[in-house]
Amino acid sequence: MTAVKKNELVGSLYDFEEIKLSDKMFTKFAERMYELAGVDLPLTPKNHALIRNRIVKLLRRHSLKSYEEYWTMIDKGSPEMVSEFISALTTNMTSFYRESNHFDFLGSVLPDLCRKFGNDIRLWCAAASTGQEPYTIAMTANEAVGDNSTSKVRILATDIDLQVLKKASSGTYEEREMQGLPPAQRHKYFEKIKAQGDEFWRAKDQIHSMIRFAPFNLMNPKYEFQHKFHVIFCRNVLIYFDEATTKKVIDNLVTCLAPGGYLILGHSESGNVKHQQLKPLSRAVYQKL
Repeated sequence: MTAVKKNELVGSLYDFEEIKLSDKMFTKFAERMYELAGVDLPLTPKNHALIRNRIVKLLRRHSLKSYEEYWTMIDKGSPEMVSEFISALTTNMTSFYRESNHFDFLGSVLPDLCRKFGNDIRLWCAAASTGQEPYTIAMTANEAVGDNSTSKVRILATDIDLQVLKKASSGTYEEREMQGLPPAQRHKYFEKIKAQGDEFWRAKDQIHSMIRFAPFNLMNPKYEFQHKFHVIFCRNVLIYFDEATTKKVIDNLVTCLAPGGYLILGHSESGNVKHQQLKPLSRAVYQKL
């Protein structure tokens, strides 16, 4: 009996793998992703495989037999289904201290920002993913400003993907997810906890309390915040946008930046920025004039 069930399961999985994604359906999914998140996915063998491999998992989850059935669910537009779709097609690659020279730079300018702008310094991490970047920003700020300073650093961490944002907000990571975090910072800013028999690392309140997590879509027509930011991290996001979307996002980010503040992009995105109000300082680091 067990052997029969095992064979049935293998056959079921094989059937899912055999479902074809037509160019027509690929285009529908790609256009919807562009509409929702600005992600540009032209029809190439690589992108076709990416969409097929990620959405086939959703077909299994919902016991659907075709991409057309899943499209019908997406097209109805329930928030849960749209969130699931965005999460499936969003690439979330992150780690602590990724492109570490940016955090060296942040640590070097924060004391001056505190002297120049006073007690309330605001930073925005516009693509928080699972949280390693905003927690690295918080650790860097804590080291640079120190406990004795009267300055208060506030960090807004946003992402369009609600699933990764939930994980980021929890501040809890497996051992493999702690990659890039030096032992000294690991023990100073994180604590070991046990849950369901497994060990995890959880951010201490010292850095967790510095960050507010919230959903935000960089495709919003305007970015309306009550206060300007002194530093904005928007790294490794523009690589997924076309030229028109990149320009629109950069324009909006600049409007949110205080004069003299800094915009930090990913290393591979440094050639994407041409803005009359931004002065390049170093690789992918710009200052608002």
